[in-house]
Amino acid sequence: MAILDYFRNIFNTEKRAGGYIDPKNFSSLSGSGIQVNSNTALTFSAVWAAIRILSESVAQLPITIHEKQENGDKIVRGDHFLYSLVHNKPNEYMTSYTFMQKIMYDLCISGNSYVRIVRNGSGRPISLETMLWTDIEIRELDEKYYYHNSDTGEALDYDDMLHFKILSVDGMIGLSPIDTCANAISWGLGLQQYGNSYFQNGAKVSGVLQTDRQLSTEAIDRLRNSFDMNYSQIGDANKTLILEEGLKFTPISLSNEASQFLASRQFSIEEIARIFSVPPHLLRDLSKSSFNNIQEQSREFVQYSLMPYLVMIEQEMTNKLFKKNEKGKLFIEFNTNALLRGSAKERAEYYRTMLNIGAMSINEIRQKENMNVVENGDNLFMQLNMATVDTIIEGGGMKEDVEEEIINE
Repeated sequence: MAILDYFRNIFNTEKRAGGYIDPKNFSSLSGSGIQVNSNTALTFSAVWAAIRILSESVAQLPITIHEKQENGDKIVRGDHFLYSLVHNKPNEYMTSYTFMQKIMYDLCISGNSYVRIVRNGSGRPISLETMLWTDIEIRELDEKYYYHNSDTGEALDYDDMLHFKILSVDGMIGLSPIDTCANAISWGLGLQQYGNSYFQNGAKVSGVLQTDRQLSTEAIDRLRNSFDMNYSQIGDANKTLILEEGLKFTPISLSNEASQFLASRQFSIEEIARIFSVPPHLLRDLSKSSFNNIQEQSREFVQYSLMPYLVMIEQEMTNKLFKKNEKGKLFIEFNTNALLRGSAKERAEYYRTMLNIGAMSINEIRQKENMNVVENGDNLFMQLNMATVDTIIEGGGMKEDVEEEIINE
Protein backbone atom coordinates (compact mmCIF):
# COMPACT_ATOMS: atom_id res chain seq x y z
CA MET A 1 0.00 0.00 0.00
CA ALA A 2 1.46 3.39 -0.96
CA ILE A 3 1.92 5.94 1.78
CA LEU A 4 -0.66 8.36 0.36
CA ASP A 5 -3.25 5.59 0.10
CA TYR A 6 -2.50 4.60 3.67
CA PHE A 7 -3.29 8.08 4.95
CA ARG A 8 -6.39 8.40 2.79
CA ASN A 9 -7.72 5.36 4.64
CA ILE A 10 -6.93 6.48 8.19
CA PHE A 11 -7.92 10.15 7.85
CA ASN A 12 -11.54 11.12 7.49
CA THR A 13 -12.61 14.16 5.51
CA GLU A 14 -14.82 15.80 8.15
CA LYS A 15 -13.59 19.09 9.56
CA ARG A 16 -13.52 19.81 13.25
CA ALA A 17 -16.27 21.99 14.57
CA GLY A 18 -15.22 25.36 15.89
CA GLY A 19 -15.97 26.77 19.29
CA TYR A 20 -14.57 26.44 22.79
CA ILE A 21 -12.33 23.45 23.45
CA ASP A 22 -12.63 21.63 26.73
CA PRO A 23 -9.09 20.50 27.60
CA LYS A 24 -10.46 17.39 29.31
CA ASN A 25 -12.06 16.11 26.11
CA PHE A 26 -9.39 16.74 23.54
CA SER A 27 -8.85 13.03 22.84
CA SER A 28 -12.05 12.99 20.78
CA LEU A 29 -11.18 16.07 18.72
CA SER A 30 -8.24 14.89 16.65
CA GLY A 31 -10.06 15.02 13.32
CA SER A 32 -8.37 11.72 12.43
CA GLY A 33 -8.96 8.04 12.72
CA ILE A 34 -6.07 8.04 15.20
CA GLN A 35 -7.05 9.17 18.69
CA VAL A 36 -4.82 11.93 20.02
CA ASN A 37 -4.59 12.50 23.77
CA SER A 38 -1.88 13.01 26.35
CA ASN A 39 -0.95 9.34 26.30
CA THR A 40 -0.96 8.66 22.56
CA ALA A 41 0.78 11.96 21.74
CA LEU A 42 3.74 11.01 23.93
CA THR A 43 4.26 7.83 21.91
CA PHE A 44 5.33 10.07 19.02
CA SER A 45 9.05 10.44 19.65
CA ALA A 46 9.21 14.07 18.47
CA VAL A 47 6.46 15.12 20.91
CA TRP A 48 8.17 13.27 23.76
CA ALA A 49 11.50 14.92 22.92
CA ALA A 50 9.99 18.43 22.63
CA ILE A 51 8.19 18.21 25.99
CA ARG A 52 11.25 16.70 27.66
CA ILE A 53 13.51 19.48 26.32
CA LEU A 54 11.16 22.25 27.49
CA SER A 55 10.53 20.66 30.89
CA GLU A 56 14.15 19.91 31.68
CA SER A 57 15.40 23.26 30.38
CA VAL A 58 13.14 25.18 32.78
CA ALA A 59 13.56 22.74 35.68
CA GLN A 60 17.34 23.09 35.71
CA LEU A 61 17.25 26.87 36.11
CA PRO A 62 17.81 28.22 39.64
CA ILE A 63 14.89 30.30 40.89
CA THR A 64 15.53 32.89 43.59
CA ILE A 65 13.94 35.77 45.48
CA HIS A 66 15.29 39.26 44.81
CA GLU A 67 14.77 42.58 46.51
CA LYS A 68 14.90 45.85 44.63
CA GLN A 69 17.25 48.49 46.01
CA GLU A 70 16.72 52.25 45.87
CA ASN A 71 19.63 52.64 43.46
CA GLY A 72 18.07 50.16 41.04
CA ASP A 73 20.24 47.20 42.03
CA LYS A 74 18.80 43.91 43.19
CA ILE A 75 20.04 41.53 45.87
CA VAL A 76 19.24 37.88 46.52
CA ARG A 77 17.11 37.42 49.63
CA GLY A 78 18.24 33.99 50.74
CA ASP A 79 16.97 34.75 54.24
CA HIS A 80 13.35 35.18 53.11
CA PHE A 81 10.98 32.42 54.25
CA LEU A 82 9.88 31.78 50.65
CA TYR A 83 13.43 31.21 49.41
CA SER A 84 13.67 27.59 50.56
CA LEU A 85 10.13 26.94 49.28
CA VAL A 86 10.79 27.99 45.69
CA HIS A 87 14.52 27.26 45.46
CA ASN A 88 14.88 23.95 47.31
CA LYS A 89 11.75 22.03 48.31
CA PRO A 90 8.28 23.33 47.38
CA ASN A 91 6.50 20.49 49.16
CA GLU A 92 7.15 17.33 51.14
CA TYR A 93 7.47 15.09 48.09
CA MET A 94 9.25 17.16 45.44
CA THR A 95 12.50 18.95 44.82
CA SER A 96 12.39 22.26 42.96
CA TYR A 97 13.57 20.42 39.82
CA THR A 98 10.72 17.87 39.91
CA PHE A 99 8.27 20.63 40.78
CA MET A 100 9.14 22.77 37.75
CA GLN A 101 9.31 19.71 35.51
CA LYS A 102 5.74 18.81 36.50
CA ILE A 103 4.53 22.36 35.86
CA MET A 104 6.09 22.42 32.39
CA TYR A 105 4.75 18.96 31.51
CA ASP A 106 1.20 20.03 32.38
CA LEU A 107 1.58 23.22 30.35
CA CYS A 108 2.83 21.34 27.29
CA ILE A 109 0.06 18.76 27.51
CA SER A 110 -3.00 20.73 28.61
CA GLY A 111 -1.97 24.38 28.43
CA ASN A 112 -2.65 24.72 32.17
CA SER A 113 -0.86 23.83 35.39
CA TYR A 114 -2.32 24.19 38.88
CA VAL A 115 -0.43 24.48 42.18
CA ARG A 116 -2.27 24.83 45.46
CA ILE A 117 -0.83 27.31 47.96
CA VAL A 118 -1.04 25.82 51.46
CA ARG A 119 -0.89 28.59 54.08
CA ASN A 120 -0.52 28.61 57.85
CA GLY A 121 -2.80 30.48 60.23
CA SER A 122 -1.17 33.82 59.48
CA GLY A 123 -1.55 33.37 55.71
CA ARG A 124 2.10 32.54 55.13
CA PRO A 125 2.73 29.96 52.34
CA ILE A 126 4.25 26.77 53.78
CA SER A 127 3.79 24.35 50.87
CA LEU A 128 3.16 24.37 47.12
CA GLU A 129 1.24 21.27 46.04
CA THR A 130 0.80 20.37 42.38
CA MET A 131 -2.73 19.40 41.32
CA LEU A 132 -4.05 17.22 38.52
CA TRP A 133 -5.17 19.53 35.75
CA THR A 134 -8.01 17.13 34.92
CA ASP A 135 -9.54 17.75 38.37
CA ILE A 136 -9.60 21.56 38.39
CA GLU A 137 -12.35 23.81 37.06
CA ILE A 138 -12.74 27.59 37.27
CA ARG A 139 -16.15 28.66 38.46
CA GLU A 140 -17.76 32.01 39.20
CA LEU A 141 -19.85 32.88 42.23
CA ASP A 142 -21.04 36.36 43.26
CA GLU A 143 -18.81 37.92 40.59
CA LYS A 144 -15.75 36.18 42.04
CA TYR A 145 -13.74 33.36 40.50
CA TYR A 146 -12.64 30.30 42.44
CA TYR A 147 -11.11 26.92 41.67
CA HIS A 148 -13.22 23.81 42.13
CA ASN A 149 -11.59 20.42 42.66
CA SER A 150 -13.95 17.92 41.04
CA ASP A 151 -12.18 15.03 42.77
CA THR A 152 -12.55 16.26 46.35
CA GLY A 153 -15.34 18.80 45.90
CA GLU A 154 -13.16 21.43 47.55
CA ALA A 155 -13.36 25.09 46.51
CA LEU A 156 -10.20 27.22 46.62
CA ASP A 157 -9.96 30.99 46.53
CA TYR A 158 -8.46 32.48 43.40
CA ASP A 159 -5.42 33.75 45.36
CA ASP A 160 -4.76 30.32 46.86
CA MET A 161 -4.03 28.65 43.52
CA LEU A 162 -1.05 29.26 41.26
CA HIS A 163 -2.52 28.93 37.80
CA PHE A 164 0.07 28.83 35.04
CA LYS A 165 -1.32 28.97 31.53
CA ILE A 166 -0.03 29.47 28.01
CA LEU A 167 -1.89 30.98 25.06
CA SER A 168 -5.45 31.74 26.19
CA VAL A 169 -8.56 32.94 24.36
CA ASP A 170 -10.34 34.35 27.41
CA GLY A 171 -7.40 34.97 29.76
CA MET A 172 -8.68 32.31 32.15
CA ILE A 173 -7.96 28.93 30.55
CA GLY A 174 -4.92 28.06 28.46
CA LEU A 175 -5.21 26.20 25.17
CA SER A 176 -3.77 22.72 24.92
CA PRO A 177 -1.05 22.36 22.24
CA ILE A 178 -1.92 18.66 21.97
CA ASP A 179 -5.57 19.44 21.36
CA THR A 180 -5.16 22.50 19.16
CA CYS A 181 -2.64 20.77 16.89
CA ALA A 182 -4.17 17.29 17.09
CA ASN A 183 -4.26 16.84 13.31
CA ALA A 184 -0.54 17.52 12.93
CA ILE A 185 0.28 15.12 15.77
CA SER A 186 -2.03 12.44 14.41
CA TRP A 187 -0.20 12.73 11.08
CA GLY A 188 3.05 11.89 12.87
CA LEU A 189 1.41 9.01 14.73
CA GLY A 190 0.05 7.73 11.42
CA LEU A 191 3.54 7.78 9.95
CA GLN A 192 4.79 5.68 12.84
CA GLN A 193 2.02 3.16 12.26
CA TYR A 194 2.80 3.11 8.57
CA GLY A 195 6.48 2.55 9.28
CA ASN A 196 5.68 -0.36 11.57
CA SER A 197 3.39 -1.84 8.94
CA TYR A 198 5.99 -1.32 6.21
CA PHE A 199 8.75 -3.16 8.04
CA GLN A 200 6.82 -5.75 10.03
CA ASN A 201 7.09 -8.34 7.27
CA GLY A 202 10.85 -8.51 7.62
CA ALA A 203 13.81 -7.43 5.57
CA LYS A 204 13.15 -5.30 2.52
CA VAL A 205 15.67 -6.53 -0.06
CA SER A 206 16.48 -3.57 -2.28
CA GLY A 207 17.02 -5.55 -5.47
CA VAL A 208 15.80 -8.34 -7.78
CA LEU A 209 17.01 -11.86 -8.54
CA GLN A 210 17.73 -12.61 -12.18
CA THR A 211 18.87 -15.66 -14.15
CA ASP A 212 19.25 -16.65 -17.80
CA ARG A 213 18.22 -20.19 -16.98
CA GLN A 214 14.71 -21.54 -16.64
CA LEU A 215 14.15 -22.67 -13.06
CA SER A 216 12.23 -25.79 -12.25
CA THR A 217 9.26 -25.74 -9.94
CA GLU A 218 11.33 -27.51 -7.29
CA ALA A 219 14.10 -24.89 -7.56
CA ILE A 220 11.60 -22.03 -7.25
CA ASP A 221 9.95 -23.63 -4.20
CA ARG A 222 13.32 -24.31 -2.60
CA LEU A 223 14.44 -20.72 -3.20
CA ARG A 224 11.20 -19.30 -1.80
CA ASN A 225 11.32 -21.49 1.31
CA SER A 226 14.97 -20.67 1.88
CA PHE A 227 14.29 -16.94 1.57
CA ASP A 228 11.28 -17.06 3.92
CA MET A 229 13.28 -19.00 6.48
CA ASN A 230 16.40 -16.83 6.42
CA TYR A 231 15.33 -13.33 5.38
CA SER A 232 11.68 -12.77 6.35
CA GLN A 233 12.10 -11.39 9.89
CA ILE A 234 13.08 -7.88 10.95
CA GLY A 235 16.26 -9.19 12.54
CA ASP A 236 17.31 -10.72 9.23
CA ALA A 237 17.97 -7.36 7.60
CA ASN A 238 21.50 -6.89 6.21
CA LYS A 239 22.25 -10.64 6.19
CA THR A 240 24.39 -11.99 3.39
CA LEU A 241 22.16 -13.21 0.55
CA ILE A 242 23.33 -16.64 -0.69
CA LEU A 243 22.34 -17.37 -4.29
CA GLU A 244 22.22 -20.58 -6.32
CA GLU A 245 20.94 -21.88 -9.65
CA GLY A 246 22.94 -19.18 -11.48
CA LEU A 247 20.98 -16.34 -9.90
CA LYS A 248 22.30 -12.78 -9.92
CA PHE A 249 21.28 -10.01 -7.53
CA THR A 250 20.63 -6.60 -9.12
CA PRO A 251 20.24 -3.76 -6.59
CA ILE A 252 17.55 -1.17 -7.14
CA SER A 253 17.26 2.38 -5.87
CA LEU A 254 15.02 3.50 -3.02
CA SER A 255 11.38 3.10 -3.98
CA ASN A 256 9.06 6.08 -4.36
CA GLU A 257 7.02 4.70 -1.48
CA ALA A 258 10.02 4.70 0.86
CA SER A 259 11.08 8.14 -0.34
CA GLN A 260 7.60 9.51 0.40
CA PHE A 261 7.74 7.98 3.86
CA LEU A 262 11.11 9.53 4.70
CA ALA A 263 10.09 12.97 3.42
CA SER A 264 6.81 12.85 5.33
CA ARG A 265 8.58 11.70 8.46
CA GLN A 266 10.95 14.64 8.17
CA PHE A 267 8.06 17.05 7.75
CA SER A 268 6.23 15.65 10.80
CA ILE A 269 9.27 16.34 12.99
CA GLU A 270 9.43 19.91 11.68
CA GLU A 271 5.74 20.31 12.53
CA ILE A 272 6.30 19.25 16.15
CA ALA A 273 9.28 21.60 16.40
CA ARG A 274 7.02 24.39 15.13
CA ILE A 275 4.20 23.57 17.56
CA PHE A 276 6.40 23.61 20.67
CA SER A 277 8.85 26.29 19.41
CA VAL A 278 11.80 23.95 19.80
CA PRO A 279 14.70 24.17 17.31
CA PRO A 280 14.79 21.03 15.12
CA HIS A 281 18.38 20.26 16.09
CA LEU A 282 17.25 19.76 19.70
CA LEU A 283 14.93 17.04 18.38
CA ARG A 284 18.00 15.48 16.75
CA ASP A 285 16.97 16.69 13.29
CA LEU A 286 20.25 17.98 11.85
CA SER A 287 19.20 18.03 8.19
CA LYS A 288 19.25 21.84 7.98
CA SER A 289 21.74 22.60 10.72
CA SER A 290 25.27 23.92 10.75
CA PHE A 291 27.56 24.94 13.60
CA ASN A 292 26.76 28.63 13.16
CA ASN A 293 22.98 28.39 12.90
CA ILE A 294 22.81 25.89 15.78
CA GLN A 295 24.38 28.50 18.07
CA GLU A 296 21.93 31.14 16.89
CA GLN A 297 18.96 28.77 17.17
CA SER A 298 19.99 27.88 20.72
CA ARG A 299 19.99 31.54 21.72
CA GLU A 300 16.61 32.06 20.05
CA PHE A 301 15.30 29.01 21.92
CA VAL A 302 16.02 30.75 25.23
CA GLN A 303 14.66 34.11 24.09
CA TYR A 304 11.54 33.10 22.18
CA SER A 305 10.67 29.65 23.57
CA LEU A 306 11.73 29.54 27.23
CA MET A 307 11.42 33.20 28.26
CA PRO A 308 7.62 33.38 27.79
CA TYR A 309 7.25 30.40 30.14
CA LEU A 310 9.71 31.87 32.65
CA VAL A 311 8.10 35.32 32.72
CA MET A 312 4.64 33.80 33.12
CA ILE A 313 5.77 31.60 36.05
CA GLU A 314 7.68 34.46 37.69
CA GLN A 315 4.73 36.86 37.51
CA GLU A 316 2.17 34.37 38.82
CA MET A 317 4.36 33.37 41.79
CA THR A 318 5.33 36.97 42.58
CA ASN A 319 1.69 38.06 42.45
CA LYS A 320 0.28 35.37 44.76
CA LEU A 321 3.06 34.33 47.15
CA PHE A 322 4.16 37.67 48.64
CA LYS A 323 2.32 39.75 51.20
CA LYS A 324 0.75 43.02 50.09
CA ASN A 325 3.45 45.13 51.73
CA GLU A 326 6.15 43.08 49.93
CA LYS A 327 4.75 43.38 46.42
CA GLY A 328 6.61 45.84 44.27
CA LYS A 329 9.75 45.38 46.34
CA LEU A 330 10.32 41.61 46.33
CA PHE A 331 10.06 39.46 43.24
CA ILE A 332 10.82 35.93 42.04
CA GLU A 333 13.17 35.42 39.11
CA PHE A 334 14.88 32.61 37.21
CA ASN A 335 18.62 32.79 36.62
CA THR A 336 19.10 32.28 32.88
CA ASN A 337 22.82 33.09 32.75
CA ALA A 338 23.81 29.46 32.20
CA LEU A 339 21.51 29.10 29.19
CA LEU A 340 22.51 32.41 27.64
CA ARG A 341 26.22 31.75 27.88
CA GLY A 342 27.96 31.75 24.52
CA SER A 343 31.03 29.82 23.51
CA ALA A 344 34.28 30.15 25.46
CA LYS A 345 35.64 32.50 22.80
CA GLU A 346 32.54 34.71 22.86
CA ARG A 347 32.56 34.91 26.66
CA ALA A 348 36.28 35.77 26.73
CA GLU A 349 35.77 38.65 24.27
CA TYR A 350 32.75 39.92 26.21
CA TYR A 351 34.56 39.82 29.57
CA ARG A 352 37.63 41.53 28.11
CA THR A 353 35.50 44.39 26.82
CA MET A 354 33.57 44.77 30.08
CA LEU A 355 36.81 44.71 32.08
CA ASN A 356 38.52 47.29 29.89
CA ILE A 357 35.69 49.82 30.17
CA GLY A 358 35.37 49.36 33.93
CA ALA A 359 31.90 47.80 33.75
CA MET A 360 32.88 44.56 35.51
CA SER A 361 35.52 43.57 38.05
CA ILE A 362 37.69 40.45 37.92
CA ASN A 363 35.67 38.87 40.73
CA GLU A 364 32.38 39.56 38.98
CA ILE A 365 33.72 37.75 35.92
CA ARG A 366 35.00 34.86 38.04
CA GLN A 367 31.62 34.50 39.76
CA LYS A 368 29.84 34.28 36.41
CA GLU A 369 32.22 31.44 35.50
CA ASN A 370 31.56 29.68 38.84
CA MET A 371 35.10 30.42 40.05
CA ASN A 372 36.17 31.52 43.52
CA VAL A 373 36.88 35.21 44.09
CA VAL A 374 40.44 36.44 44.52
CA GLU A 375 41.99 39.09 46.74
CA ASN A 376 41.78 42.63 45.32
CA GLY A 377 39.56 41.29 42.56
CA ASP A 378 36.76 43.80 43.21
CA ASN A 379 38.65 46.77 41.77
CA LEU A 380 37.42 48.31 38.54
CA PHE A 381 39.96 49.10 35.84
CA MET A 382 39.92 51.46 32.88
CA GLN A 383 42.44 52.02 30.11
CA LEU A 384 44.51 55.18 30.48
CA ASN A 385 43.81 56.34 26.93
CA MET A 386 40.06 56.46 27.61
CA ALA A 387 38.45 59.50 29.22
CA THR A 388 35.50 61.84 28.78
CA VAL A 389 35.85 65.20 26.99
CA ASP A 390 35.17 67.02 30.26
CA THR A 391 38.03 65.15 31.95
CA ILE A 392 40.42 66.12 29.16
CA ILE A 393 39.42 69.79 29.45
CA GLU A 394 39.75 69.78 33.23
CA GLY A 395 43.16 68.16 32.95
CA GLY A 396 44.51 71.08 30.90
CA GLY A 397 43.96 72.18 27.37
CA MET A 398 41.69 74.62 25.65
CA LYS A 399 38.04 73.75 25.14
CA GLU A 400 38.19 75.16 21.67
CA ASP A 401 41.13 72.91 20.77
CA VAL A 402 39.29 69.83 22.00
CA GLU A 403 36.13 70.72 20.10
CA GLU A 404 38.14 71.40 16.94
CA GLU A 405 39.89 68.03 17.32
CA ILE A 406 36.57 66.25 17.73
CA ILE A 407 35.18 68.00 14.63
CA ASN A 408 38.26 67.13 12.57
CA GLU A 409 37.99 63.48 13.54
